[in-house]
Amino acid sequence: MRPRGSDRLRGLMARVLGRPSERDADEELRFHFEMRVRDYMAGGMSEREARAAARDRIGDERRITEACDRIDERAHRRESRRAWLAELVQDVRYGLRSLRRAPVFTLVAVGTLAAGIGATTSIFSVVDAVLLAPLPYAHPDRLVRIWETSPQGATRNVVSSGNVVDWQENASSFEVVAAQSGPYGVSLTGLGDAARVRVLDLEPEAFTALGTTPHLGRTLLPADGSGGDAVVLANGFWRTRLGGDPGVLGTRIVLNDVPHTVVGVMPAGFDYPTANVDLWRAMPDDRLDPTERTSHNFSVIGLLREGVSVGAAQAEMSQLARAIAEEHPAQMTGWGVNVVPFHADLTRNVRTLLLVLLGGVGVVLLIVCGNLANLLLARAASREREMAVRGAMGAGRGRIMRQLLTESGLLAVLGGVGAALVAPTLLRVLVAAAPADVPLLGRASVDLRMLAFAGAVAFGCAALFGLAPALRLARTDVDRALRGTRTTSGAGHVRLRDGLLVGQVAFSVVLLVGAGLFIQSFRAVTTVDPGFDPEGLSVMELDLPFGRYGEIDEQVDFYDGLLERVRAIPGVADASASTWTPASGQSMTMSFAIEGREATNPSGREDDEPLVAVHPRYFETLRQAVVEGRALGPADGRDGAPVAVISESLARKHWPAGGAVGSRIAFRVGETPWREIVGVVADARLAGPDIEPGPVVYVPYAQKTWPWLTWMGVVVRRADGVDEGSVGASLRTVLADVDPTLPPHELTTIAARFQESTARRAFAMTLVGGFGALALGLSLIGLYGILGYTLSRQRREIGLRIAVGAGARDIVGRVLGRSLVLTLSGAAVGVLVSLVLARWVESLLYGVSPTDPGLYLIIVAGVAMVATVTSLGPARRAARTDPLDALGSD
Repeated sequence: MRPRGSDRLRGLMARVLGRPSERDADEELRFHFEMRVRDYMAGGMSEREARAAARDRIGDERRITEACDRIDERAHRRESRRAWLAELVQDVRYGLRSLRRAPVFTLVAVGTLAAGIGATTSIFSVVDAVLLAPLPYAHPDRLVRIWETSPQGATRNVVSSGNVVDWQENASSFEVVAAQSGPYGVSLTGLGDAARVRVLDLEPEAFTALGTTPHLGRTLLPADGSGGDAVVLANGFWRTRLGGDPGVLGTRIVLNDVPHTVVGVMPAGFDYPTANVDLWRAMPDDRLDPTERTSHNFSVIGLLREGVSVGAAQAEMSQLARAIAEEHPAQMTGWGVNVVPFHADLTRNVRTLLLVLLGGVGVVLLIVCGNLANLLLARAASREREMAVRGAMGAGRGRIMRQLLTESGLLAVLGGVGAALVAPTLLRVLVAAAPADVPLLGRASVDLRMLAFAGAVAFGCAALFGLAPALRLARTDVDRALRGTRTTSGAGHVRLRDGLLVGQVAFSVVLLVGAGLFIQSFRAVTTVDPGFDPEGLSVMELDLPFGRYGEIDEQVDFYDGLLERVRAIPGVADASASTWTPASGQSMTMSFAIEGREATNPSGREDDEPLVAVHPRYFETLRQAVVEGRALGPADGRDGAPVAVISESLARKHWPAGGAVGSRIAFRVGETPWREIVGVVADARLAGPDIEPGPVVYVPYAQKTWPWLTWMGVVVRRADGVDEGSVGASLRTVLADVDPTLPPHELTTIAARFQESTARRAFAMTLVGGFGALALGLSLIGLYGILGYTLSRQRREIGLRIAVGAGARDIVGRVLGRSLVLTLSGAAVGVLVSLVLARWVESLLYGVSPTDPGLYLIIVAGVAMVATVTSLGPARRAARTDPLDALGSD
């Protein structure tokens, strides 16, 4: 009886599921095909019809066969994966036992990795937050800053209001062009004690450009600039000053005696343009005078239109600047425009520093990997027999390599876990030690992205330090190893370890050169002569509310009265005031005409120069020397003849042959009086200790003609031995007696300001110096290990040398010579690399050449000396080798 079709199909599937060979399956199908043909012919079909019908039927069976094959293939893959996972679990267990049997090696390896990866992750967290992560705005890639470029070469000059108006009306590359002013300090009243807050005045359209949704309420609207009193709060200010009150909307606060209404609160993390802004206030519409082009006061933000590149916007703005200069040649000749991506502009001052630090910690991580590779290579020598036994039992090279790489991976996992525990602490320390002017630093955190980065670094390290030892042990000669003959001490093995050490020394020298440059730079900054005596100087910055002190006489009377009381404070040796106290950053510039001289500028006036209004005894209080003529005194008051004092730089610039004293200048001929220059004072580093002093014009505050100039810094010279804290408390008390609603905007010392201004250099010096010291220490550990390992492998050779007459000095000299060759080879490579990279950090240096040969010589000599001292221990032990014991050992 012939089997039915369904029975034959089940039989076919059973054979297929039983993994028949492809040929068996074909034969089975051919048999069923012929049987089908016979059945159909027996039923009355012609042979041709029967074969066609059989093909249709067998085609279905072939498809079933192919489906079964696919099922079988998947089952086979699952089985292979199970086997692979079982072997991996076995490798992991074996690796853990192996690491547990060598606890010192494991602790050193894991600890070193955790420190290296943790440091790298923490610094990368800062770099990511500041340089890489997009800004928290709606269209961060389309935000730009628009600056003016000055005829003197400044590329980021603040903008005149007339130019802002022209840009807004004529530039087609932007959806938004918005001006802003500040941030600056104002007095806050109405919420308890008077306090100083930082306010940014801006056109409401700036919030449109940023596109950030407020946490509460709304942002500023164009109507707020038309006499409105709206103000938007920063999230941090809202939480600390108002307790996070959700009902804050509509609250009235008073800023410089002017009431304002809270209309919104921005979300946490909205730090525009920097993190120190407490409130945003609408700029009055009349602040932008379309006819004003000589006073440059505004910074400008722009939002590019969709699809418009920065380059295209720059081309259009440059053409517009040329048109403006043609229309207003007296004011705008030589002025241009600079369009810069907002993120790049915000981070321009810290980009190089952060990349240098990231490179430095990356170098340390490479040295860590080199050290671990050397440790593993040394450990490999003691595991030859172990690997030989595994090979004799059937393990192939690939299997042995996988086992060894699994052990390296375990070290990486343990090091990565340690790094994940260490990195948050290191990041907190790093953020606390970082300079206050690093933007976006508050966004730095060790989150899932950073942990993923740490994991990637860990396994990258595993590949770096684990591959070479694994390759060495995988090539172990089984027969020789089982007989006890060493197999991994060949020249290639030695060259690899030596090469790793040379690389470590080279990297160490690179970091030490960087540290040396930063140390020299920091020393140059902190020892430079600022042109006055900063020690013993306290300063209290103030800004009078214009509503109560709108007249010049009121302003002068206030500061005169305040200074009279300040000078009476016990412990105050002298006191004065200035609109630009050292390192305050509150400078302003103004152009002037020189009587009897035709200016080269189309405006008829000389280049803009810093203008400082001072009270009598200002130069005496600072101990700033008078080079020629006299200083400003009490006689130079409101009723006195208009006078000025200039700096040496300005005198050299305009009166190189002398004769500055007695000449006259005017800021606006016909509008302001001619001022006689009565003295020349020494140049002072008012902008900071690392910024070269330049031309400055000093005028008596009592003779100023600008009622908007309401701010001053009261400078106090403390008597010897008087504590700055007691003087500061007295200054607050005196100010509260004179005007209890007026808080100081800043109360500090000039020395503290100078320290803040050099904080970035100190930060770089500390970190790079620490990296350099750590790198050198790791390299010396590597050198010590290489010498110890090499001498242990050469014990028989050393014993033979001693037996034939070599003295202790010869053995020591031989070991030290090898140490110096390796060290100096690495130092030479490090010097060459440093010379290539030094130019890159030149912008971070002050008063030092990045190719200073003396520094390179000192570092190379120091590294060689330390390496020699490190090598003395192994050399002396080698010299004490007993030749009988050595020759009797293998």
